[in-house]
Amino acid sequence: MSRNHDVRRLIVGVDPGLNCGLAVLTFDGKPILVESHRSWSIDRIIERISSLGEPSIISSDVSPASNLLERLSKKLNAVLFEPVISMSADEKHKLARSYAERYNIKVENTHEIDALAAAVKAYQHYKNKFEQVDAKLREIDSGLLSDDVKNLVIRGYSITRAIKILRESRDTKAKARIVIKRTTTREERMKEMIKELNERLILEKERNKSLKAANKELKLEIKALKSEIERLRENLDRARSKQIFQIRREKEYQRLIEEIKRLRNKIRKQNAQIETYKKMFNQIQRLKERESIGGLTLLKPIESFTREGLKKAFKLYDIRVGDMVFILDPSGGGSTTAESLAKRGISVVIIKGVMSHQALEIFEKYCIPVISSDKINIKWIGGLPYAAQEEVRRVIKEGETFGSSDGFEMVKTILDDYLRELKRNKRGEEKTLKF
Repeated sequence: MSRNHDVRRLIVGVDPGLNCGLAVLTFDGKPILVESHRSWSIDRIIERISSLGEPSIISSDVSPASNLLERLSKKLNAVLFEPVISMSADEKHKLARSYAERYNIKVENTHEIDALAAAVKAYQHYKNKFEQVDAKLREIDSGLLSDDVKNLVIRGYSITRAIKILRESRDTKAKARIVIKRTTTREERMKEMIKELNERLILEKERNKSLKAANKELKLEIKALKSEIERLRENLDRARSKQIFQIRREKEYQRLIEEIKRLRNKIRKQNAQIETYKKMFNQIQRLKERESIGGLTLLKPIESFTREGLKKAFKLYDIRVGDMVFILDPSGGGSTTAESLAKRGISVVIIKGVMSHQALEIFEKYCIPVISSDKINIKWIGGLPYAAQEEVRRVIKEGETFGSSDGFEMVKTILDDYLRELKRNKRGEEKTLKF
């Protein structure tokens, strides 16, 4: 036999046309391909089919099959399967849908539906013969491939004759090409056609019976609906004026409901605003009560010297003219933030850390002294910083404040300290290594 045992035998359904549909099944009826392509040549179709295996059947959904399928079957040396009677659209959709659901495959368009239905139709036609082949091979344990035997049976050989040919071919290592043997007589084809027509007649009778029953139900429903329509018309005439009144009342009711919702939302927002104002007022009151505790003055805290930090402090602590402020982190501020704070009219700035040269210039411009927190004794009471006014005045008087030129010195001092620390660490490591 001129066949590689690794190549699959295929049943191929083809829907020819501008958009060509292809559906490929194995002899077990399992789908391995369902797709469609636009403007495919016969050579491209052959190339695609051959990439999947060796086709034994080219199947059509209509009878007689198109010229393209005739050419395909000859070029591929495959049997051309035509249904006895062209498949109806309803039959094709049912076959394709049930197969797609069973094998969880996606069918995109009518071309793929027609191709899949054609392939399934061919498989169903040969299914009993395939099962007989499998049973015979189990019985005799010949060691032959089931698909090879089925391939010959499809081509018109009996099961016994097919097994004998394959055995002889295997024993003699012959490489003969198996050609199609057409043995179907006109009488057999007529019998198949009669059987197909009888099956369709039975289905149509059942369908006709179902349609008659559905028609009877629909007529009863129509009669009931007509009576209901008449009753509703009478009620409508009596209730028209009342209905108009009710519609107007309903509209007014809905308008009032919407107005109530709007007012409630407004009240809720105002209540939330009032609560915010209450909290701010209570905070300010506490600040005022603590502004003078044992000769101490409140230093209004600013957590970070940034636009957001200033905004938060202005809102929480009501920073205004004459206040002393304590900036816990002055590193982030520049001339803009310093200008914003200076315009509040503050009297003193106390900082914890290093402030930029640009910010110091602004405070110097507004004659606002900047003091390091290390120069004064700051006490925290109730989570807020306090300092003695006399001590602050003394530091200012003694000139222990920062000027714009001190910014560079401040940074230089920090860098010098850091470099000295690095040198000490390096000497310590060298001593350890020598030891």
